[in-house]
Amino acid sequence: MPDTDLRSCMFLIADDWSPLAGCYGNGVVKMPNVDRLAQRGVVFDHAFCTSPSCAASRAVILTGRHSHTHGQYGHCHRIHGFRTHEWMTSTPKLLREKGFVTACVGKSHVAPASVYPFDLQPPVEGRNAHSMAGGIIEVLSNSSDRPFYLHVGFADPHRSGGERNFGNDQTYAGIEEVEYSPENVIVPDFMPNIPEVREELANYYQALSRLDMGIGLAVEALEASGRADETLIVITSDHGMPFPGAKASSFDTGHHCPFIVLSPQQRNRGIHNRALINWTNIAPTVLDWCGAEPPTDLPERSLLPILEETDPGGWDETYFSHCLHEVTNYYPYRVLRGRRYKYVRNLAWQLETPLPSDLFRSKMWRAVREQEIEMLGRRSREKFLHQERECLYDVEYDPMETTNRINDPSLREIVEGMRQKVIDFRVRTKDPWLEQSFHEGEVEEFHPV
Repeated sequence: MPDTDLRSCMFLIADDWSPLAGCYGNGVVKMPNVDRLAQRGVVFDHAFCTSPSCAASRAVILTGRHSHTHGQYGHCHRIHGFRTHEWMTSTPKLLREKGFVTACVGKSHVAPASVYPFDLQPPVEGRNAHSMAGGIIEVLSNSSDRPFYLHVGFADPHRSGGERNFGNDQTYAGIEEVEYSPENVIVPDFMPNIPEVREELANYYQALSRLDMGIGLAVEALEASGRADETLIVITSDHGMPFPGAKASSFDTGHHCPFIVLSPQQRNRGIHNRALINWTNIAPTVLDWCGAEPPTDLPERSLLPILEETDPGGWDETYFSHCLHEVTNYYPYRVLRGRRYKYVRNLAWQLETPLPSDLFRSKMWRAVREQEIEMLGRRSREKFLHQERECLYDVEYDPMETTNRINDPSLREIVEGMRQKVIDFRVRTKDPWLEQSFHEGEVEEFHPV
């Protein structure tokens, strides 16, 4: 813990950023600020959002509870209307009670304000790095004598309107855009290698470089304020990239995210940590740093004790839980992700996998439909759209999760063990969807929440 009485946190969160940067092995996309910060901190190689949907994931981050527990099962804006339960605690709520200044610059995408009380929310342009930095400077100048929790929500690299579809149609004052050639991008193994995909990825990379500038200016603003030596910096995303087979899907390509932590107390810097973590680890970590007692019913623990380790013991499995994205995107599932095997329980497996509206309208998915493309990289379009009730994947040898080994006799013991762990996890976290499992005979009598 820091020696000073002031123990602050700046939390930098992107919108739809998969772990694409030099520090994560991508040598094409230019994110020099992120890479420099990675050399000063800790890069978590196996960090996973618990729900690959914006609002649900952000509520997980701030409450420390899974999406089936906190109540904001899907989007909170406009017609979607999901809300975090009023009785939930959150990082800004707990820290505000301890005298912290709580602030949000840019996107929050959580509701209601009574659960997420931010004292300061300066108006900014979410894709303009200078505008975002101006909001950060305003917050810091109004928090000079108090500890703070500063939540910085960038709009990049989320899709946006227009032909280029990632906010690249607009101009942003003072921003020098970095453009990419479609021929140079790296097509992931869950996408078809077609011109439409390469074009979209080039535009996605451009939005990532704009995000990188925003992250760089945010940290510069913190350092200029003189508060960096008391401040824990976290750099991450709500979930993976906005493409079919990533965002709003159970695959690792939707859950695997960047996660970089810089602590002023670190001695071992520029390291990679192999712990399997999820977004319910974030709230207890921030509260731990800030000297606040976390609620006793949080499902996960702080990362601070293992921050400077490369391969900590006891961090070999983690859980995911997803319910909805938009109100029309109902596809709940629960997952146990281990080092080698990943168990998936699809609770609405009878349905066709729904795509978020921005993904369904994407050039990629339009091309898949119009050209009748059957293989999405290594994945079958049919198996992507129509998934099975239970899945077991060997993610060490099958990272794209193409072969379901749930009925492999040699893995029966592993299946049974992981299946029971997921049921126990659901009971422990008071999953309302257990009622459905009770109706199906999967679990014995229990008392509904």
